[in-house]
Amino acid sequence: MTVRFIALTCALLIGASSFASLSGRAAEPETETGTKNSSLTIAELAPLPVGVTSFGAAIAAGHLYVYGGHKGSAHQYSDELQSNQLWRLNLAQSSTWELLGTGPRRTGLAMVAHGGKIYRVGGWEAKNAQGEEWDLHSQPDFARFDAKSAKWQDLPALPAGRSSHDAAVLGDKLFVVGGWELSGQGGGDWHATSLVCDLSQSPPQWKEIAAPPVNIRALAVAAWQGKVYAIGGMDDSNDTTTAMTVYDPESNAWSKGPKLPGKPMDGFGASAIGTPGGLFATTGAGLVCRLSPDGQAWQTLGKLNHPRMFHRLVADAAGRLLVIGGTFKKDKVLAVEAIEIQPPAAE
Repeated sequence: MTVRFIALTCALLIGASSFASLSGRAAEPETETGTKNSSLTIAELAPLPVGVTSFGAAIAAGHLYVYGGHKGSAHQYSDELQSNQLWRLNLAQSSTWELLGTGPRRTGLAMVAHGGKIYRVGGWEAKNAQGEEWDLHSQPDFARFDAKSAKWQDLPALPAGRSSHDAAVLGDKLFVVGGWELSGQGGGDWHATSLVCDLSQSPPQWKEIAAPPVNIRALAVAAWQGKVYAIGGMDDSNDTTTAMTVYDPESNAWSKGPKLPGKPMDGFGASAIGTPGGLFATTGAGLVCRLSPDGQAWQTLGKLNHPRMFHRLVADAAGRLLVIGGTFKKDKVLAVEAIEIQPPAAE
């Protein structure tokens, strides 16, 4: 596989054939702030200041953080089209984004929160200028942002460069699953390993855990009820999927879970988050889904007002789901949707 496959994949999914036709449904019309949608109530927060896909997002101490991402179209990759900005939105006000600073240009990274701090994991960097041959390199960097000092602190790097992966925190432990390593103009090597580090240690050290049953990238990873869930993505046969596998840290083993609703392509660039109210996922077709309490099936709760892929789903302290960024058809989605889940009607 070569690096050029990135453009082929995105062009196929977002290009000449519309996303609506590929996902099997027409685009939903936009609705006003505060609309009700099945068992969902959706409001909109301040829109993103810049449109990005494949970025990092996390919530810490009442603030939503967004870092990096791809600003260009599906077939354009260069240093100028990568974001290196860290933005923050105060969720108590939800009116103005604040630019906190810059760092390395990263796309396809993962970002999580723990102990009031933000952790950034991997991602790829374009070393070519716009109009030149792509020169994309997955990076192993691991860093922590402290809002009080407004600085990044470098932490022990990943064992190898990794991008198009995802991560989740379970207790004090950070799990990284999926992804590949891009090395310039050559091939992209799929990662067959998953990793964990204990964020309570100083410094945290990376260790391998049991390898997942399939090599996967562009997936969603979430932690819920003591387990780690790897959802959707694209496998190393270049097939998109809505499949889910479940990692149990106690047994250091993976098992098979239920598939997301929709077509295989709907799981490519999906996002997920575990909350006290359940494990939730948002798909490329705009579905908002929740895993049943017994973990045996996904329930469709409703649809986003703004369908999107390669976005981020996070949850605030009040239990709202926030859907950020991504792309629909050829356009970046700036809208930030805040979802409140309605309790089921009494029988």
